[in-house]
Amino acid sequence: MKKLISLSFLCFVLAAQAQIKVTKTDVKPVLIGKVGTPTLSTVEITKTGELVTFTYQNNNKPQIAEFKTFSFKDVDGALEGFYTVINEGFTTLPKEDIVIELPNETVSLQYTKAMNIASVKMKVTYTNGQEGGVTVWLTKRQIDKLFNKL
Repeated sequence: MKKLISLSFLCFVLAAQAQIKVTKTDVKPVLIGKVGTPTLSTVEITKTGELVTFTYQNNNKPQIAEFKTFSFKDVDGALEGFYTVINEGFTTLPKEDIVIELPNETVSLQYTKAMNIASVKMKVTYTNGQEGGVTVWLTKRQIDKLFNKL
């Protein structure tokens, strides 16, 4: 009986170890641009292979350091197209939000002009119903820095 219990325990241990697999990740995220301070109002863009990820501090809850993300694949110049849409908004200053639909999120660009300085903020809504939050107001210079266009 003891041998049977020992044998079954040994099989269980071997089976449990077989479920864990260690893999190497060769692709490291590349930082495209970052604005804000390390602890306040941070927005950054990283690229891992074709996947572009925006990470931002949710400005809906500024008292909590809650960071959110949205991402899309940079296929056929999608990142450059995203930058162009944002940049054109600074010259036209649309009264209505510009809505960009991504595979898992919807990004609304809201523009304002105060003291002769145009700014944009991104409102993110996830398609699964979770709150996406908003970025801080970003000027054209900050957008250029974020997209590494300076």
